[in-house]
Amino acid sequence: MGIISSIRAHRQARRLARARDEPEVNGHSLRGVWRTRADYTMTNSEAIYAAVSRISNTIASLPIHLYRDREIMVDHPLEYLLAYRPSPCMTAFTFRQTMEANRNNEGNAYALMVPDEAGRTVRLDVIDPTRVQPMREMETREMWYRVAFEDGMVGWVHHSSMIVLKHMSANGERGIRPIDVLRGTLDYDADIKRFSVKQLEGVSSAVILNVPGTGLSDDKKKKLIKQFLATYAESGGKVIVLEGGITATTMQQPAVDANVLNVERVTRNRVATVYNIPPHMLGDYSDTSYATAEQSMLEYLQMTINPIIEQWEEELNSKLLTWDMLKQGYSFRFDLVNLWRTDTLTMANRNQMAIRSGWLRPNEVRRQDHLPDDPAGDTLLISRDLVPLSEAIKGTVQNK
Repeated sequence: MGIISSIRAHRQARRLARARDEPEVNGHSLRGVWRTRADYTMTNSEAIYAAVSRISNTIASLPIHLYRDREIMVDHPLEYLLAYRPSPCMTAFTFRQTMEANRNNEGNAYALMVPDEAGRTVRLDVIDPTRVQPMREMETREMWYRVAFEDGMVGWVHHSSMIVLKHMSANGERGIRPIDVLRGTLDYDADIKRFSVKQLEGVSSAVILNVPGTGLSDDKKKKLIKQFLATYAESGGKVIVLEGGITATTMQQPAVDANVLNVERVTRNRVATVYNIPPHMLGDYSDTSYATAEQSMLEYLQMTINPIIEQWEEELNSKLLTWDMLKQGYSFRFDLVNLWRTDTLTMANRNQMAIRSGWLRPNEVRRQDHLPDDPAGDTLLISRDLVPLSEAIKGTVQNK
């Protein structure tokens, strides 16, 4: 009842605050017009945005379902919650994308498990991680989360009522913020960019006039320059007529020092290292040595995506399922089939071997390409003459 009481108090306080304190423009409330710290972080660094969007979009694109053994429980309320509508204002894609964006910016992502009157979770509300403070109860050592709501209310949520995803942590309570790890790199990158802008402001093509003799006065210098510019302008910058032995040479100044251009590559490489992403996925191809695109994707899946998926599945299983449900074969699992898809030729060879070796049915291959089932496609085949496996077994038994 503690979490329900906190939610009711929070909603009541929001209604009161909305009635007396909300600013309005042309009759429209401005409540909710705010930006998290993560928004500012991503907009201030192209490399951070690229890394976070790469991971967040990958996780958000993976379907997740509630299984019982190998069957998707399409009629279960938790399947509806995770695969279709985690909250009234978010689709399943947006929910996973937002949670990953928070985790990869702030080091932690939180979603409040909102129950109905019977105690069943019916909604998952994403909470700004900067408003959440993990606290451990001294006697029981249980974890609680202190949540500071936007209207100034403070609520306490038990760990069993909160979906929590973290980056690396030394104590299991709060994940390390990747931006803090990269602070020196980002500051150095910003300093170099400011230096580059100053260089660009001074870039121009200079013209050197060589005048015979020495001792030109300031007035003669100004007059000579004025005549040169006037002649240059009249010719449209193409023809210049010089008299009296005067010669002109052009001096070109490079836009940016070549060493400055390496800073962006170094920044991308360090960001990729912190986020455990292959550098080539952030645009640094200097050390790429993959023979095929499949090898590149395999590294990304093994190094980056698999640990994240494992954390998601274990957190959802432990918070949304009971031990009895787990023993009955229930579990949340991501569908990784689409991630392992490669080019057409490789997939064709793989499917052909799968059918001829008897470990995939033709209809199972057809479903991967969103094709309708064939009436004769639910039978396992073997490679010898592509006859039904059951018939081949019968023939073997009869021969014996």
